[in-house]
Order: sequence, then structure tokens, then C-alpha cells
Amino acid sequence: MVKKELVSVKIVSQTLVSTSKEELLAFLVARVFQKKKISISTPNPEFVVFAKHNLWFKKILGKIDVAIPDGVGLVWAGKMLGQPIKERISGTDLMEKLCEEAAKRDWTVYLIGGKRGVAKRTLWVLKKRFPGLKGWAETGPKFNLSSVSYRLSSQKAIAEAVKRVNLRKPDLLFVAFGMGKQEKFIADNWDKLKVKLAMGVGGAFDYFSGQVPRAPRWMREAGLEWLYRLFRQPWRWRRQLRLIEFVWIVFKEKFT
Repeated sequence: MVKKELVSVKIVSQTLVSTSKEELLAFLVARVFQKKKISISTPNPEFVVFAKHNLWFKKILGKIDVAIPDGVGLVWAGKMLGQPIKERISGTDLMEKLCEEAAKRDWTVYLIGGKRGVAKRTLWVLKKRFPGLKGWAETGPKFNLSSVSYRLSSQKAIAEAVKRVNLRKPDLLFVAFGMGKQEKFIADNWDKLKVKLAMGVGGAFDYFSGQVPRAPRWMREAGLEWLYRLFRQPWRWRRQLRLIEFVWIVFKEKFT
């Protein structure tokens, strides 16, 4: 039996689902069948820190229907704060499972974002993996944010992208514009988008397309995917500094 609602916890002002991958997938499939629109975000510690310093992003995350704990740091924080998370759920893995379901159930998908050609390559890979999968892919608009709002030059590109998505009316929409941009794109256009499910997926297209190798399964299961990514992409060390701030935020939350 599918749960009507998912169990959730709050980690430093961020509400996250605390469930198994199987339960979450069943819940999402049921929502799509019921034609109840649902949006998904994939927070990790970096999201939490960014939201702390950017109120507009915090507000957007609060509008998203389902936020999954995509980061071992959040699982650790849950234990520290007495808000245990059942398990970490990778956004990349969830996207893959949803595409598998789409192929079985004759749902269509739409991939938008990533570098030039990466979305189309990703869709090709997913179609090979899941025969019968139908959908479309595009790089999408290149746009900039000026804090809480789009820059004037980006507004037209965003509107055109929404029109292209709506022309196809896909069941599932996967958006890979990067943290902040993808969530804002979904939230700002939620009432206009003719989809049943929309999900911000960050760098998932890079993994599926082979642009960026993914960590071995044993490292992912041990919560060390971040370390593998740092090894493969040393330039990410600056972003890892946010992990230190995240740890400080968690300790402050616990002891004050």
C-alpha cells in the first residue's frame, strides 16, 4: 500500500523526507498516476549553506513538494540533531529509477539543461538502458540570476523554454541548470508548466552521458562520493569549504 504522505524531518530549517528509496518511488509513481503535480529538489549540505545566506533560495526550497536528502552530511546532521533520516537518497539514482518507470508505463520525459549536447546524449543513454523510453532533450537557455530575480536579458529565454516544454506536455521533467537556477526555474514557472513531475537534478546529466565518471558503488554506499568527485575535479575544493560551515551550523543548532 502506498503511503498518502511521506515522513519528514527538519534539519537546520530544511524539511527533508525520511523514507526508503522504494517507498519514495512508489509514492511518486502514485502521484503521477493521480495526475497530482509534484516537484522534487535534491538538497545536500551545500544547499543548506547557500540557503542560509540567500533568503530567496530558502523560500524557493520551502515551496518544493519533496526534498530528498542527497548528501551523507545531511544523514550525519540528522543523527546529531535527533532527527534521524532513514537513508540517503541520491538524486541521480532517483532520476534513473523514474526513467525506468517511465519506460514501463509509457510516460514521456523531457530533459533540459547541461552543457551543449549533454542532455541529448543523456537521453540516448537512458533510452538504450530502458528500451521503450520516450522523450525529448535540449540544452535549454543560458541565463543569469540577479539574486532573487532574473536579469532582464534572461526573461525571454526562460519564457521560450517553458513554451517548448509545454508543446510536448511530458509526464516527467528533469532540469539540470545547477543549484539555485533549476529550483527557481521550476518554482517560478510551476503554475505554467504542463508536466506531472519536475525535478532539479544538478550534475546528473554529466554522469549519465559519461562526461563525468561516477564514483564506484562501494564509495557511494559508504557516503564517499563527494571525496571521489573532489579527487576527479580538484577545482571543487573551494565548494567543499561550505562543508566546514555546514558542520559549524549543525553544532550551533545542537548546542544553542
